[in-house]
Amino acid sequence: MDLLDHSVLPQSAHHMVLLRYLLSLTFILFFLYASVLFGSLLYSLYFRRKGEKSGEKKYKRFSKELIDQVTFNKVIAIAFGVVPLLSAVFGYAQLLHNSGLNVPEFLLLALLLLIIALLFVYTYKYTFHLKEIFQFAEEKNVESQNGKYLTEEISSYYSKTGRLHKQSGFYALLFLTVTVYIFLSTVQLASNTTRWASDNNLFGLIFSFSALMDFVQFIAAAFSITSALVLYLQFKTNNGNEHDDNYKSYVKIFSLRSGLISTLILPLIIVLNVMISPVNLFSFDYFGVVLTALILVLLVATVFYVMIKDSSINYSTFLIVLLVFVFLSLVVKDQLAFDNSTKMQTAILVKEYDSYEKKIQEEMGVSTPISGADIYNGRCIACHNFDKKVVGPPYNSTLPKYEGKRDLLVKFILNPIKVNPDYPAMPNQGLKPKEAEAIADYLLKTYKK
Repeated sequence: MDLLDHSVLPQSAHHMVLLRYLLSLTFILFFLYASVLFGSLLYSLYFRRKGEKSGEKKYKRFSKELIDQVTFNKVIAIAFGVVPLLSAVFGYAQLLHNSGLNVPEFLLLALLLLIIALLFVYTYKYTFHLKEIFQFAEEKNVESQNGKYLTEEISSYYSKTGRLHKQSGFYALLFLTVTVYIFLSTVQLASNTTRWASDNNLFGLIFSFSALMDFVQFIAAAFSITSALVLYLQFKTNNGNEHDDNYKSYVKIFSLRSGLISTLILPLIIVLNVMISPVNLFSFDYFGVVLTALILVLLVATVFYVMIKDSSINYSTFLIVLLVFVFLSLVVKDQLAFDNSTKMQTAILVKEYDSYEKKIQEEMGVSTPISGADIYNGRCIACHNFDKKVVGPPYNSTLPKYEGKRDLLVKFILNPIKVNPDYPAMPNQGLKPKEAEAIADYLLKTYKK
């Protein structure tokens, strides 16, 4: 939206770093909540249908408790679902300002669909309870004050509530699935600069193999953490029901097995996602986080296996902690990919901020000394480092040839030309001569240290 883009103020390099950290935090909150909500809802619908076919009360009970465990407080849905998505809209609006990407618009669409999904989720929950009330009343053949039986009216309400219950469950899953898919594919689009020109539309967003793989990864992670949460919540307390032993034994076996299977699938999907990603997303930090995620996932699978072997749920709390770190590592991986691929976009925004800041200072009659360190941190650091390759070569390998030739370095900074065929040509930064001299002095002085 033009309104959203026009509301963005230029941000300094420091502020953009803080925005990226905030974006990572919102993703962790949203992924955890959406995963548990998606897994619980899907399992609940499955066991409700299974209970209706078989008539087994344990399936209906499990279905009800699954949806109750994620809808116990509406504030949770707002704090972990709505607010993080809204924060992501404004975060990306700042970080992708003037890029022409429709990422904030796609996220707003996902936010709208999430709100609709939550309305259906809570309708599904409440009709579950209403069905039980009407069923109980029908079985007890409740009488009115006039002594007339209300069986037919209660049966009518029970039937209507049942239809609403089925429909709300179906639409809740449908809208939640679309919400998550659009969110994941939007995040993937923002990180993959090779798709910016071709897939910046709803059709290109949806029909992407990489987006589909991200969604499959989300499903596997959702089943894993939902299974772990069920184990923790179901066995934390005992309600004293005489059928609890049989019921909880079934819940335990199902949760352990489904958790193990989904966790074993997850590493394969993570590796495949890395293999199909473009190389401009990669860095040593990126691969380090991917390796950490794989180790954590295998550790989770090991804990599930030990609990199955020992027929124990003693490690359920530890399991949830491990899975939280798995989600954390996956979010960090995606954010590193976004950072690596948008260095040029960041450099452009920093340059815009410098111009904006200079204009404000001129209007206020304030002048500041030129700092080579500030120029480096504001512009050069996006593509260069002293001791490792980023977009351009490391300074430690290029600056020695400029020792005693400061004027030559200043000339190159003011009018860069392509030198090394292994690296892209450096874009002209639009620096003034005094600024070029300041950054040249800073680079020549710093690299020696």
